[in-house]
Amino acid sequence: MRGNVKDSIIKYTYDDMPKVTNYPRRTKVIKGDKKNVRAFIGKDIVYCEKDGMELKLRFIYPEQLKENEKYPLFLHVQGSAWMKQDLNEHVLDFKDIVTSGYVLAIVEYRPSNVALFPGQVLDTKCAMRYIQKHSNELNIDINNVFISGDSSGGHTASLCWATWNNYKIDYTNELLCDVRGFINLYGVSNLATMNKYCSAFDHERNSPATDIIGVDCLSDNLDLALQASPIFYINDYSNDDPLLIIHGNKDRVVPFEQSIELYEKCSSHNKNVDFYCVDDADHGGSLFYCKDTIDIIISFLRKYTNK
Repeated sequence: MRGNVKDSIIKYTYDDMPKVTNYPRRTKVIKGDKKNVRAFIGKDIVYCEKDGMELKLRFIYPEQLKENEKYPLFLHVQGSAWMKQDLNEHVLDFKDIVTSGYVLAIVEYRPSNVALFPGQVLDTKCAMRYIQKHSNELNIDINNVFISGDSSGGHTASLCWATWNNYKIDYTNELLCDVRGFINLYGVSNLATMNKYCSAFDHERNSPATDIIGVDCLSDNLDLALQASPIFYINDYSNDDPLLIIHGNKDRVVPFEQSIELYEKCSSHNKNVDFYCVDDADHGGSLFYCKDTIDIIISFLRKYTNK
């Protein structure tokens, strides 16, 4: 008898499944939103192995992922003072970016105690080349790629922007894909001036800023510090892909003036740059990652996404 019941079960599709409407009186009904999109974290992928480290990419996809559908990519370089990164730190901050139709990929790079500058830039470009070669299986629309970074990751993203496909900082002459736009969130722009501005930290000696270039003191190594800075690579002939800069004006870690320097250098060379100040915001945090900030990022992505 039980077997006969199983044989009689109809395997309904969602569209065919009848809706129950004879629920008890006083049942409170919530109207579901059929346009709502959730996100899910995919399996980490090792994009390369360097210095004994398996470097990973963490992918976050829209839930309605379809097997043959391609999504634009938002590649993010995680801030960590150039040390070991927590790849989950901004997953929830960027959730609305994913649910608006973008795949989020967070790239792991070698920390400064393993690789000095420009190791982080080389790793990010290596990750991008991996994605290029595997874009079909990753459901990535390689014609719509954006690269972002926050803090030390913003430093890396800005260096990628300034040196994209000009091979000034690269490990191969293999062509990189076109990028629709770059985003710098409160990133370091000029290591040589990190200690010039008001800050809660002394960047001058034995700091993340000195560790990334392998010295003890910034002021004794200003030429080296400058050469490890995005502004050093910006000129009339450098990359002109759109750049979005966002920084809080009460940042106690990376001085707000770092982004002013970057914006003014970009403007002096007629780059396609937008600069936003998040009023009262410190170094990231809840005040910075508010709805208005995320909406500005999404608007930037949509503006430059090729439909």
